[in-house]
Amino acid sequence: MIYFRADANAEIASGHVMRCITIALECKKRNHEVKFLIADNEATILLENYGLEYIVLNSDWKNPITELDTMSNILNRQRDIVIIDSYLVTNEYIRQLNDLSHIVYIEDQFTGKKNVDLLINYNVYHYIFDYYSIYANTNTKLLLGQQFTPLRTEFTDHNDYTNNYNVKDILLMCGGSDEKSFLLSFLNVATKFLQYTFHVVLGVYNKDKKCIKCKYAENNRIRLYENISNISNLMCKCDLAVTAAGNSLYELCEIGVPTIFFAYSDNQKYDCMGFNQKKMVRYAGNIDVGKKHLIQNIMENIEELSSNLNLRIEMSNNMKKFVDGYGTERIVDNIMEVYKYVNNTSA
Repeated sequence: MIYFRADANAEIASGHVMRCITIALECKKRNHEVKFLIADNEATILLENYGLEYIVLNSDWKNPITELDTMSNILNRQRDIVIIDSYLVTNEYIRQLNDLSHIVYIEDQFTGKKNVDLLINYNVYHYIFDYYSIYANTNTKLLLGQQFTPLRTEFTDHNDYTNNYNVKDILLMCGGSDEKSFLLSFLNVATKFLQYTFHVVLGVYNKDKKCIKCKYAENNRIRLYENISNISNLMCKCDLAVTAAGNSLYELCEIGVPTIFFAYSDNQKYDCMGFNQKKMVRYAGNIDVGKKHLIQNIMENIEELSSNLNLRIEMSNNMKKFVDGYGTERIVDNIMEVYKYVNNTSA
């Protein structure tokens, strides 16, 4: 069995679970059994949308080590792999879990050397952590760089993106949650720019959904979306995108939508460095430095990009060269090597 250990809620949003879902669906496509291990019921809405099985551990998601006794009754090292996507697991957690299963670990930031079979960091800034020196002379296999970005199959099957002469439609996203109320604050400003239509994606854990719907449901310049089954179609229809950093940046790159992004949380602090160096997308700032200033920067970038078709075409071309959409398949190829090893040694 291939297990996935990840959580989602209003505080940590949905990114960890969603990229695990992407990998899990590819595993299922190859006829492997998959199941999620989750601390509580918060992530069930996401998993049920994709028909994925799960076990609720009834543990504290902020303190994963408390769940190991429960996991010991589930896992068998002779046949199981656990794919972990969490910032909260400690080296002691990994050490104890190693007695129960083989481990694949997905991380965005280096938080210490991990004793795992496979480590994945697909982020553009992965090189700043010197993984190859850190993991020299270990049995850990490294999957590093954007060629291992886990994107759903919809991002390999989409139609070609075309930059329009005039910017009319702008995509607005802020991940699965928005505890800092960015979307609500941005829309209060954006409605003054009547030349644009904003297509707003409301995450499943967004606490302001009811308020946003009440204020803007009847505004023909604000289009609201929830539970989108194929977000790549919406991306392809928009002339610009505004998004918090995270996996959506890689999705937008694969399609080639000129994008303005901002840092929303501490784990996104390196995105500005990596993407700015590649000169693909525009970085507008960090929300924690000041939301009003951030929104002003975003609107200035929108105005600049709207008036410069050549710049948008250059950005789009650079973005499409960066991500090819086959990262999930490469990840699962490598997971299958671990799985093959597990099965061979248990035979």
